[in-house]
Amino acid sequence: MSKFQGLEGMDLSGVEISRNKMLPVGRHIVKITDAKVERDDKKDTAQLVLSYAGEDGATIRQWIWVYHSKSPEATEIGKKQLKELLLILGNDGSEAPSVSFFQGKTVGIFIKSEVYLDKTTLKVSYHFEPPVAKDGGTDAPSTAPLDDEIPF
Repeated sequence: MSKFQGLEGMDLSGVEISRNKMLPVGRHIVKITDAKVERDDKKDTAQLVLSYAGEDGATIRQWIWVYHSKSPEATEIGKKQLKELLLILGNDGSEAPSVSFFQGKTVGIFIKSEVYLDKTTLKVSYHFEPPVAKDGGTDAPSTAPLDDEIPF
């Protein structure tokens, strides 16, 4: 016998939710909050999956092919993306580190909008070095509007 008594009147008072906001199109300075390798043995592929979070908690994920048995081109593109990211993060890029290397690192990302099969998605297009502040930290680009007048 089911204990379900129906939807109406169901007690939701103790249920906590989190609202995940996606980072919008544009440049962002983010922290890598998670990194893992996802393998698909049936397809003989592997991807590095990186999770990024901005200061306001908005997030996005990126999948980088690190091995694709049926597409050497995808593997080569993924290796180039990985090496570029490693160099930006201060690694010499000669050999891939463990996934724990990525966690907690700050990096700049550019997010673009992409249409595929009539569906629009956001994806990480490229990485960049975050600006360095005078105090040694990173300087996020200001999103405040300019208040100066343009003389003509």
